[in-house]
Amino acid sequence: MLQLLMWGSFVFGLGVLIYAAMFDFKHRQVSNRVWLFAYPIGGGLSFLGVGWGLLGVEAVLVSLGCALGLGVILFFLGFYGGADVKALIFIGLTVPRLPFIFNPVPGLALAPVLVVFFNATLLTAVWPLSIFILNLKDILKANPLFEGINLSFVQKGLVLFTARKVPLDMVGWRYFPAEKIVLQGGNPTRKLCHFVRAEADLSNQLAIIEANKALYQNGVLASPTIPAICFFTLALGTALFGNLFFWVGALFGTISL
Repeated sequence: MLQLLMWGSFVFGLGVLIYAAMFDFKHRQVSNRVWLFAYPIGGGLSFLGVGWGLLGVEAVLVSLGCALGLGVILFFLGFYGGADVKALIFIGLTVPRLPFIFNPVPGLALAPVLVVFFNATLLTAVWPLSIFILNLKDILKANPLFEGINLSFVQKGLVLFTARKVPLDMVGWRYFPAEKIVLQGGNPTRKLCHFVRAEADLSNQLAIIEANKALYQNGVLASPTIPAICFFTLALGTALFGNLFFWVGALFGTISL
């Protein structure tokens, strides 16, 4: 009965995340109606398990507490947007335990929301490598990447892993501007954005760039964006097999199996 409940919670949680990820990728926001539908059902499944004596109330509280703590901290640090936090809390509420498939020892000892967070972090880290490969391909084709903007050696290295040179009309949906306009000696100058908050005012940044589009005749540096919910969705699926950091460590021999 416990396995049936955990499978029900897991499948429901994954289904909601898939829908939210598709919506977020297409519209760059998730309607609150998704969470108004998902939270009561996800919470109801968890507390049904507690009421039937299949789940310990401490498991639900720990899972929800971890999700709230991580979500709030990363939101105020600017790494997560509002929808990302709601998704993480939804996971903590709905999936306080995982269905048993394959136990890699310490991997499943963590609250599932922590396993999801760690797995999503590792999956996110792969994204800059793909950007680097695409930039390297452009450089080998003699396509200028740093033309029109003055960057230090370190900044150029950062751009190689975080941004692409794209036409101005491509910025705003799948690409987020990785540079800004500042005044130097009264003249507008392109400068690199070292950090962009998840809840940044995109429309204002685009308006400033559009007003100075003469500086972007050869393109603008912009970061290809994938919503964090997409990585949460992949991470929840991989959580069935434990913490990916464990498997990466095992692969490279940094921990003993």
